[in-house]
Amino acid sequence: MMIKNKEIKKLILVEMIFLIITIIFSIFIANIINNNYKQEIINNNSYIVGSLIEKHPELEDDIIASIILKENYELGNSILEKYQLNNVDYINYNNNYLILILAIAIYLGLLFINFIFIYNMYQKIKKIDQYMNNILNDDYSLNIKEYCEGDISNLKNDVYKMTVKLKEQSELLTKDKKYLEETLEDISHQIKTPLTSMYMINDILTSEKNERIRKEFLIKNKNQIERIEWLVISLLKLSKLDSGTVKLKKEKIKVKDLVNKAIEPIKVSLDLKSIDLDLNLSNDTVLVDINWTKEALLNIIKNACEHTKDKITITSKNNPLYLEIRITDNGKGIAKKDLKHIFERFYKGSDNKDSIGIGLNMSKKIINLQQGIIEVETKENIGSTFIIKLYKNNL
Repeated sequence: MMIKNKEIKKLILVEMIFLIITIIFSIFIANIINNNYKQEIINNNSYIVGSLIEKHPELEDDIIASIILKENYELGNSILEKYQLNNVDYINYNNNYLILILAIAIYLGLLFINFIFIYNMYQKIKKIDQYMNNILNDDYSLNIKEYCEGDISNLKNDVYKMTVKLKEQSELLTKDKKYLEETLEDISHQIKTPLTSMYMINDILTSEKNERIRKEFLIKNKNQIERIEWLVISLLKLSKLDSGTVKLKKEKIKVKDLVNKAIEPIKVSLDLKSIDLDLNLSNDTVLVDINWTKEALLNIIKNACEHTKDKITITSKNNPLYLEIRITDNGKGIAKKDLKHIFERFYKGSDNKDSIGIGLNMSKKIINLQQGIIEVETKENIGSTFIIKLYKNNL
């Protein structure tokens, strides 16, 4: 109940003390007013009696007796009325207390109105308190939007805004939790595949006597270890990008130098696959985080290397809005059903079961982090082109 509220108790106590002080002060003032009127009456009677006795000393006893016994009241009143002397305001002792009682009644009425007002305010605050408890229990179904003015209404609106924000955060956390579960499942699956292969290779190695075959399987085992290592390193990089802890260090570098740095780790692989690399790069300078941008380009070039027939073309051009880098292969292109999913994490194309599905997702995150965009164009049996645009107002 409201009366249990300490603040309300304190307010009622203060108002009761103020009421008592008001009553005492009113009685004191009423007594002063009454005494002043009594003194005025005594002065008037003294003046009248003194004047009459001075002129008629022999009538002293009769005059005093008339005053004490209040005789000839009607005669005296008619005479005062004749000379219009009966309009003098007179408030006796009882009238003073009637005024006091009226003042107390008005005060109590105001106190009652104040109580009703406070009670309504308390009910509103109690409702907000209940609502916030519901929020703590993950119940966001109530709506307390307020369209009136006032502090309570402002408080309700602020609580509503907080509710909306908490609801969004709760939904985001749920989404992140689900995403984390799915990611862990994917990671588990990606690691499980090479581990299974390694166990099988290990079983073969323990029983195989032929050195040539043993060497062949050791190379396969090494490849699986490298795949796991690359997966772990890539996942660590992705986690940094997702957490927002990556601090970009932008530096000026020529596009030609940036692309050459990206190509360097896979030059041997390109030679072994007899892939012709055609570079047509300008001398334009770009302001980017060199290491992360190199990583993005490397992943796209790796993807092109996996899907091309025998050629990869990398070009760049400059315009007033952005600097563009195009990476083109001459493979069979990307299937329509795969095209809208190629930048999703762990997504594997229908014709590429060996892919882990991390590289393109990482490249997109890196480019987007630098306020750039990455697009893809593809034609069946002609090839695909990945287009990177780095806008100059964000460089």
